[in-house]
Amino acid sequence: MFIFRDIINQKLAMKFLLKKTLLLGVCAIGLSFSCFSQADSVVQAEIIDSDSTLADKHYNSGIEKFSSKLYKDALADFDKAIELKPEFEKAFYNRGITKHELKDFNGAIADFDKSIELTKNPESFFSRGQAKYALGDKEAALTDYTAAIAANNNHAKAYYYRGGIKFENNDYQAAIDDYNEAIRVKKDYAYAYNDRGSAKRQLEDYQGAIYDYQKALNVDENLAFVHNNLGSAMRKKGDLQGAIKAYSKAIGLDKDYFIAYNNRGSARYDAGDYKGALADFDKVLELKNDYAYALNNRAAVKFKMEDYNGCVEDCSKAIELDANYGYAYLNRGNAKELLRDEKGACEDWHKAIELGADGAKAHTSACL
Repeated sequence: MFIFRDIINQKLAMKFLLKKTLLLGVCAIGLSFSCFSQADSVVQAEIIDSDSTLADKHYNSGIEKFSSKLYKDALADFDKAIELKPEFEKAFYNRGITKHELKDFNGAIADFDKSIELTKNPESFFSRGQAKYALGDKEAALTDYTAAIAANNNHAKAYYYRGGIKFENNDYQAAIDDYNEAIRVKKDYAYAYNDRGSAKRQLEDYQGAIYDYQKALNVDENLAFVHNNLGSAMRKKGDLQGAIKAYSKAIGLDKDYFIAYNNRGSARYDAGDYKGALADFDKVLELKNDYAYALNNRAAVKFKMEDYNGCVEDCSKAIELDANYGYAYLNRGNAKELLRDEKGACEDWHKAIELGADGAKAHTSACL
């Protein structure tokens, strides 16, 4: 039999009955299949409708420069505003946002601390959480998102980002609860629908995942990654043609979306369209020639097409890229066996066992 990696989560597997055990490795969005990101972390305050003080003038100038992405110039203005008005909470907050944009996360945290000291601003809790997350301190970020919600229980982004950390911690039901709250506050929150769908997928609620991906696309049909995720959920449900159509839509929106090509190739393989699958994996490797999963996937297609030398070649390239790719050793061993290289096959299978590849041990019964 062949074993395929789950389209999105590379830790899951599903089995298909074929001649030999090969692994078709696929993924969806890269780091994870949620869209948890720092993309909307900047929440700047408005210009003060006052020119009564020089501090206000520097503050307003800082806001304008920030809006023009002149971050260093904005920083100088906020510095001056704070120098003239030491308890200027909005200036501390926006200076923190500016430092975040300049990737001075510790400096940003210090400014958010001062903002919180002065007013308990929920946006400062949220933005401090973003800075702490950027520094890799997920637990501290989680605490700040919770504080932002305590200060404002309609803070959609705080629910969303807190859900993202819970997702990363594999607490999928708790993540869904937070995404529910984000959507309660913001009915058109496409990213929250997408990520809730992905959490449902982890809980094997594939129909629920499909529903959420479709809701995200109802908000914005041009989100290529959501079409890709929809395809993955459809493939789990056994709707291969629907999956292929969804992956094709993702590719139509992003011609360089190599993961969508990879996933469509996998669905085409499942459907028995080996020629189409081969073309997709070729395209993946044209776009990203160091993608080991695509090399192994193409090897699976070549194996099915009885191109055993081509299978060995692709597996070997995958192993060059990832020396611990156990399934590539397993797959190469299977091809070597059919090329009557029994010694080479056994060496590869034993290496696959060493690296923990499922199913490898079953092939070693004839090995000395």
